[in-house]
Amino acid sequence: SRTQNEGHPKWFVLGVGQVIKGLDIAMINMCPGEKRKVIIPPSLAYGQQGYAQGKIPPNATLIFEIELYAVNKGPRSVEAFTQIDKDSDKKLSVLEISQYLKEEFARDGKKRHPSVHDEILADIFKKNDHDGDGFISAKEYNVYEHDEL
Repeated sequence: SRTQNEGHPKWFVLGVGQVIKGLDIAMINMCPGEKRKVIIPPSLAYGQQGYAQGKIPPNATLIFEIELYAVNKGPRSVEAFTQIDKDSDKKLSVLEISQYLKEEFARDGKKRHPSVHDEILADIFKKNDHDGDGFISAKEYNVYEHDEL
């Protein structure tokens, strides 16, 4: 939002809940430079509760004019999942993610206590291995196949 961010574009990861569901849906398959005017019903915005103590009232329909400036592959992209999934079994093991973390740590060159690696690895599985099977599936990683609207 240029009005709320001192004239600067807002950067976010599409499809992970950083913006309202209606914007996630409205921006699917947009191309850099494309502009859209979208009307978002309350059910895909802030619903019956509204937002920010009256800034957006309950059951408000929202209208946005959006322009997409750039698209970057994020850490939750299909490409990132494929890069980590060394044995191509469509799930990430502790060993695969551990190796990925080691490579990322080596790439950034920062000194870390060895326990940091284990803490991050444990946290990744705690937050992402929803079924507790010891693997992170593509769905748990938030990589989805989808049909066009």
